[in-house]
Amino acid sequence: MIELAHFSKNYGSSTAVSDVSFTAKDSKITGLLGANGAGKTTILKAICAIHYATSGSVLVDNINVEDEPLKVKSITGYVSENPRFYENFTVIDFLKFIADVRFSDLSRAVKASTLKTQIDYAVEACSLNDVLSKKIAALSKGYRQRLAFAAAIMHNPKILVLDEPVTGLDPVQIQEMRTLIKSMSKDKTILLSTHLMQEVSALCDEVVILTKGKLAATGTPDEILAKSGKDNLEDAFLYFNKI
Repeated sequence: MIELAHFSKNYGSSTAVSDVSFTAKDSKITGLLGANGAGKTTILKAICAIHYATSGSVLVDNINVEDEPLKVKSITGYVSENPRFYENFTVIDFLKFIADVRFSDLSRAVKASTLKTQIDYAVEACSLNDVLSKKIAALSKGYRQRLAFAAAIMHNPKILVLDEPVTGLDPVQIQEMRTLIKSMSKDKTILLSTHLMQEVSALCDEVVILTKGKLAATGTPDEILAKSGKDNLEDAFLYFNKI
């Protein structure tokens, strides 16, 4: 579970997010919905211990992010909107590198078998078998997103944080990504940032709407529609961005 309580984040004199509270529940997909600049990425980075709250708190699996950032990172997987790679690596070499870093604290006797098991798990889950020997520079946008997912789930995290995961994908790739995300939600808490209503309708059990860094509404998609008095999520989103 992810819990934000009165979370605020300032950058100098500028306030990116102000007094936001919500919960993302276990085995659910929670959509963090907002226009560009609404504060979505700021919140995701705070959850992943990339930066910390100016005020308020962030708990991940009942762990305070600021108090125990390394512990939070050990149970969290993060996929950024524009993941970066070592372009000259092949897919399998990149996964081996990620695994070696992730499991660097294991003894030599245990490490080899663990790395193989976790790499096999990530490759299978993200359907990367056909491109293992390809250089990352030659991968399509869809396969690059799959590789980012594979790196994020290598350690089988309890928490998965996704920042605009289908941006730039074609319709076939979007459907494949949706299937992957849904399959992950069975045993993970997933927080999904997006400004696309189709992704909310297709994937999300709960919705959190941000407007200019502030909380505008929370609830299930049906509850969001009821609160707005609208009959579709796009109109509901526009309604909450005006009030």
